[in-house]
Amino acid sequence: MSFWRRVKGRLFGEGAGADAKGARGDEADAAKIELAQRTADAPEDEASEGEGPSARLGQIGKAEGPAEGEAIALLRAVRGTVREAEAVARVLEAAVDRAVPEAVRVACADILAARGDERGALEALAHVSSTPGLLLAADLFASQGQLGRAVTTIERVLARSIDTPGARERHTRWRASLGAAPGPVRRLDEATVVAPEGSRGPFRLLREVARGGAGTVYEAEDAVLGRRIAFKVYHRRGRDRSQLEREGHLAARLAGPGVLRVLDADPEEGWIALEWVPRGSVRDMLARGEIAALAPVERWARPLARALARLHALGVVHADVKPANVLLRDPGDPVLGDFGIARPFGAPGEGGSAGYVSPERLAGRASDPRDDVYGYGRVIEDVLHRLTERGVSPGDEAAWRAIAEVCIGPDERRPANGAELVERLPG
Repeated sequence: MSFWRRVKGRLFGEGAGADAKGARGDEADAAKIELAQRTADAPEDEASEGEGPSARLGQIGKAEGPAEGEAIALLRAVRGTVREAEAVARVLEAAVDRAVPEAVRVACADILAARGDERGALEALAHVSSTPGLLLAADLFASQGQLGRAVTTIERVLARSIDTPGARERHTRWRASLGAAPGPVRRLDEATVVAPEGSRGPFRLLREVARGGAGTVYEAEDAVLGRRIAFKVYHRRGRDRSQLEREGHLAARLAGPGVLRVLDADPEEGWIALEWVPRGSVRDMLARGEIAALAPVERWARPLARALARLHALGVVHADVKPANVLLRDPGDPVLGDFGIARPFGAPGEGGSAGYVSPERLAGRASDPRDDVYGYGRVIEDVLHRLTERGVSPGDEAAWRAIAEVCIGPDERRPANGAELVERLPG
């Protein structure tokens, strides 16, 4: 049975609402949108053959087909009518073979959700990255009882903009419903609770460059050797000894390509000295607007995947792969930093950063390489979003977007580890 026939076979009833993005077309599109509405409102026997709303929507993605604004206007006009099922089916059938604007797919998903076809709505939302699409997907996951996926989906929204209306409320409610299941405890920005003068390390602190749940990182100067270093001071000096020792030992054990070098450490005083990377992290570059330096994506994404493969070959899960922990010595030489919550395979998970923790780990699964693969996919997604938002070509966008989607998609389809991830990269 064809995709169109399967969708048509589902039950449709009356619904309300539509994609939040709406029909935005410019003045040149206004006439087409008005015509689309008139065509959809006309009785079926008055529509010219091949010119009804369903036939028109079936052309979406083609040069002669409807633009985004016209397509959304057609969907709105047929909503709640006998033509609704066929119109949605035509769009989704076209999306199998052609690129269909995401706002149009979100509008179709909204119609399907209103009709009670939540599974079909989630299928229509596959590969979405817009805020309206992610919000709808999160609500659908929650409605189906998939709270882990609901939380991680809404965290993707929060990682982009914490002020998105309704996102924080959803996150709080769904996290509470998960009960005792461990979840992310770190945020991208935490209040600094350590003053520079409190450190007794043998370095001169120059400026704060990052802060997180575990500690604060400063740019510092090693006066003896005349070099710059990254000086990380743990928030709870003396009480974080075990975490600091674990981070230092792991980084030393994993020393090599793709891992930030550890230079010195003092567990008693609560600090660790690390290699200084002037360019900073992927998050820093995004924040500074240095978007073009992250294109093409392949230049840094491929060696980053190889770094994960090396970690996993040694039986270690980083457990906090996110833009702030991917530093770039140069655009083609990424290194992973912050091994504070890294764990051996199968060890209980602990902590994590909201927006980058897999649904499975959020639900309590022990440390697994697939958690790092999920974080990798989220990093790719974040960078692709910003590159396309700024009109910068990310290279083979379709291929890398597909990689991101498989990494953050269902666990059983996700690459099992870094080595498998490398094998599935484009090119």
